[in-house]
Amino acid sequence: MDSYGGYLDLLSKNYEEAVDWLLQKYGPAQDDYFRESSYQRFMNGEIKNITKGKASRTSEGLYCHHIDEIKWLKMSDQNFVKVYNIPFENQRKNRLVYCDLVEHTILHVLIIKETSFEYGYPGYEVYLKKLIEEWYLDERIPNPEWMKKCLMKSFLAPQKAFDLVQEMQKVIGESYFNTLVEYYDEKKKIEENRNKWQEQFKQRRIDERAYWIGNAKQLHYKSPRSEIVTASYFIRIEYKNVMEFNRSTTFKEYDVEMKKYMKEEILDKLLVYIESSPELSGEESNKKK
Repeated sequence: MDSYGGYLDLLSKNYEEAVDWLLQKYGPAQDDYFRESSYQRFMNGEIKNITKGKASRTSEGLYCHHIDEIKWLKMSDQNFVKVYNIPFENQRKNRLVYCDLVEHTILHVLIIKETSFEYGYPGYEVYLKKLIEEWYLDERIPNPEWMKKCLMKSFLAPQKAFDLVQEMQKVIGESYFNTLVEYYDEKKKIEENRNKWQEQFKQRRIDERAYWIGNAKQLHYKSPRSEIVTASYFIRIEYKNVMEFNRSTTFKEYDVEMKKYMKEEILDKLLVYIESSPELSGEESNKKK
């Protein structure tokens, strides 16, 4: 049986049957998911993080799935562990099963089906299904080496991956794209709209910075310190944050940093920065046209 046929067969089983089949295929875990002593200390508030056991097999392209995720959410997340007071018994090696990406996704589909969406859906919709789409439909190669191994372990051609996602969606009673072409068309439309929004957003911020440049040139040594620091931040920092979509420095952080300088020095450096930056002078020229 080819991998696609094997996945369909797994999808036709109930959750318990699927887990048993995977245990036979990959064998049992040799260690608990978390260290028991660390787990208890974390639950008692003595330490901030739980030490993991040696249960990982990502070097083989396999994920480690908690069998009891059919009754708990995100059992590998220590925040959920504490909020829901998940017993350590559910983290033991006999409550773990290995699977490749597609098999992992199918396990979540079966959980969703058998619990009527009470469990399994967030992991499926937000993470696992998206990985199948990115890796096999969009054919995007992930960067981490362990992810590349996971990609190859369950590799499917785009059409086969699409057909499989369609079948999984049917199992949980949700719709999907009718064809792979329709999927690609929708992705293209989303990307075009995203790029258009980004360009419009950037232009608005360019216009805003031009406004601040105009204001900065009206400032003088008697201007309030707050106005000088604000203008300096928006021209020198905020614009860069926006263009790179990276909030590297907040205004509060910048304001604290500037306290060691006289306001006259801040203004002088700002004006020199404007005059020595061709793109800033260009903005002013464009405004005058």
